[in-house]
Amino acid sequence: MTIKLAIADENAAYVERLKKVLEEYEDISLYAYTEKKELEQALASKHFDALLFDPSIYDGRSLGKSTLAVMLAGDAAEIPEYCRELQGIHKYQRISRIYQQVLELCAEISRDAGNVVGQGSVTSIAFYSPAGGVGKTTLALAAAARLAAQGGRTLYLNLEEAASEDCCLPQSADKGMSELVSCLGQKVNFAMKVQGLLQNKTENLYYFNHFGSPNDIYEMSGEELEELLEQLAKTRLFDFIVIDMGISMDRKFLHVFEYADKIVLVEKADDMAVRKLNCFLAQVHIMKEYGRKMARVLNFDMGRGSMLSTEVPLIGRINAAQSPDAAQFVAMLAQDAGSGYLTQLLSI
Repeated sequence: MTIKLAIADENAAYVERLKKVLEEYEDISLYAYTEKKELEQALASKHFDALLFDPSIYDGRSLGKSTLAVMLAGDAAEIPEYCRELQGIHKYQRISRIYQQVLELCAEISRDAGNVVGQGSVTSIAFYSPAGGVGKTTLALAAAARLAAQGGRTLYLNLEEAASEDCCLPQSADKGMSELVSCLGQKVNFAMKVQGLLQNKTENLYYFNHFGSPNDIYEMSGEELEELLEQLAKTRLFDFIVIDMGISMDRKFLHVFEYADKIVLVEKADDMAVRKLNCFLAQVHIMKEYGRKMARVLNFDMGRGSMLSTEVPLIGRINAAQSPDAAQFVAMLAQDAGSGYLTQLLSI
């Protein structure tokens, strides 16, 4: 879906700055007006999905119901009384953030659940370990970064109760996954909502802010979690979804196993980690249902090899590193042969 967006402001330099950035987004068809008369003629003859306007050029009172009127607000003291009840966006902020806010607002009035710009199928890869401290998040982030570097539009999705990816992916105070979860079952354009909430670290690697609270995960049912994953895939905004799972294994997270195309078990040659992974592999009902999707990666390899006896194939070994910086280590894995297990994984 392409949004027909009109910008109206008498400040020509400001409008030009907005145009320069917003024209780079493929899902926006942009129109700009700096004179009242020209704007009035356009509103009389054209239909826009949204109008960003400064009160100096438009009063926001005569648009049809199908057009979203969004005021470009500067100082609160400058907002006219008749505009106080309209939606507003602070005009002096990053233009990429203005773009995100426009998408969020449009998603609320656009009931079309269709795609925004995406096409093609999605491959989902879940990373799991029943033990903490084995480097699961590090390998999931490295896999996502590697897939993105190879040109795949890749979403990194953290489902841990206590997320830790902020060591590599900057977080902000903006809305994140909590806002997306709240949209499930609502009549909103989900694809547009996703675009409005995504952060972009590199050209092809996308992620959400942390969940607002651990309760966002605890309170989700398995059906809701699977619906979230399915809705993300249906947007067709991504070629790959890399899912960083928590260490628990309840019925809810079995829905992730059901949804995932591939499952990576992260292994560490540590007595406690091996015991926990062996207990997991001994669950016959899980292995019968999902074992065919599974592969193992041995992390912190010290040359001793795997301590497990299982038919789940070992497709990669990551050497131990001495006190690595997390972000640098992820970048290194994403660039060198250490992440070559991805090639094998995608061929299974």
